[in-house]
Amino acid sequence: MRKLKSENSVLISGVFIALGFLYFFSVIFSNSKTLFKKFDPIAAEQKYSQSQWQQSQTVSPIKVLDEWAVKNGYTGWKNYEDEIVLKSKVESQRSQIIKAIQDKGVSDSFLYSYVGYKYVNGANPSLLNPEHPPLAKFLIGYSIKTFGNEHTLGIGIAFVTLLLVGIISFQIQRSLLLASIALFLTAIFPLFMDQVIHGPQLELYQLFFFLLVVHMLLMGFKKKKVQFYIGAGIFYGFLLSTKTLLPFLCLLSGWLVVSLWKKWKELAILFAFAALSFLLTYMAFFMQGGTLRSFLGLQKYIVVYYGNAHIPLLEFAGNYLRLIFTGSWKFWDSARSVSAYSEWNILWPIFYGGGIVRLVQLWKKNKNTHMLIYFIILYNLFVFIVPVFPRYLLLLFVPLLILL
Repeated sequence: MRKLKSENSVLISGVFIALGFLYFFSVIFSNSKTLFKKFDPIAAEQKYSQSQWQQSQTVSPIKVLDEWAVKNGYTGWKNYEDEIVLKSKVESQRSQIIKAIQDKGVSDSFLYSYVGYKYVNGANPSLLNPEHPPLAKFLIGYSIKTFGNEHTLGIGIAFVTLLLVGIISFQIQRSLLLASIALFLTAIFPLFMDQVIHGPQLELYQLFFFLLVVHMLLMGFKKKKVQFYIGAGIFYGFLLSTKTLLPFLCLLSGWLVVSLWKKWKELAILFAFAALSFLLTYMAFFMQGGTLRSFLGLQKYIVVYYGNAHIPLLEFAGNYLRLIFTGSWKFWDSARSVSAYSEWNILWPIFYGGGIVRLVQLWKKNKNTHMLIYFIILYNLFVFIVPVFPRYLLLLFVPLLILL
């Protein structure tokens, strides 16, 4: 009887895994014309040259953000908007100008594709979209250089991410069935596939490196070998090089300290290798004459750049819960407009609520879950005070699905 149950469990697990990947590849196939369209660097150059980002680097700023930025001719989008709008004394003119600026706007996915293409062809990452660290954009650029489009490498990373979801779930809960269900739920969750078909976005790469860190740490806990903490450190450095450094450095370092608070030697090794791997992702910057001092100046500029946005954080506190339960959220433009996310459905509040309940159940039953539970708690606090786009919640939902 026990053998029969085991065989049935393996069979059901195989069905869930097959259905998860079948859904994944069916979505890829149905969007293949868009996903595998050849990247046109000439058209991209022309589009970028007429966009808000090029304009932001060519007009002289009213506000001086940072000596490094001014020296290198980079003032950012916010300065361009301020410069043009403040010159218009009449409110109606301001509205028309803002609309004209917005009409020239390009999406983040286009920006990352163009910038990634320029990076792999020798552009200095400190002078072209330096607001985010370069690694994910380099990978997008390598996808263009290797496969002729910006999506193929991301599809491969999404595939491996699904495998990591299953592997980590099995590491934590020692159940093939639960691991297969976690993989299946992640594959069908609209937010995950949306990053693939409407990418490339940074959040998918961020999730990938985060799961690699979790996997390496779980291996370190089990095997008690230092090489796994070295691997976790390398991937942690890569993780920090995907999105804005300072907030995620604070969030993730706090999470690691809480998770490894009794393992100070391993934690020190992890942070040391993380610093090395993070600096390695800026190799192109250093090879083009960058120094450690100018690197620190660049990081300072990024902090000042985002600080200049002057978003009233308290006004948007808890905005992510509105997004999870209703599918709409308040955007941080001047009009405080309410936006609706087309990929939202009833699975969002079900998965979120179910995940929180499961989190409470597992706390006393399974110590292997504590590391992910710490992260989920900290990330909830993080997005409570940070203005969000829907894709920011990918890093919240996938750990919940692993536990769910």
